Amino acid sequence: MLIGARPVRTMSVRASWRLRSPSLIGRETHAPLLDARQAAAILNVPASWIAAEARAGRIPHVRLGRYVRFNAEALMRWCAGRSVGPRARQQTRS
Repeated sequence: MLIGARPVRTMSVRASWRLRSPSLIGRETHAPLLDARQAAAILNVPASWIAAEARAGRIPHVRLGRYVRFNAEALMRWCAGRSVGPRARQQTRS
């Protein structure tokens, strides 16, 4: 792709090879981990609150060295488990 007079590569050769790599075919893919800002957007709270709660160990998170990341599914399960008040019953059919 050309922008102006300089050619711009959209993907490196190494990255495109990884996408076609046979070793990745058939493997499970996991949802990407979120940073505090993205997790805050999901829960509609400030990113500073997410960081403080993770530091205190009150919300599910993954520590990767100095980085803290969040799994969206784990956050949603955690949030659902904290709801209070009347809930709609889940009907089980036989």
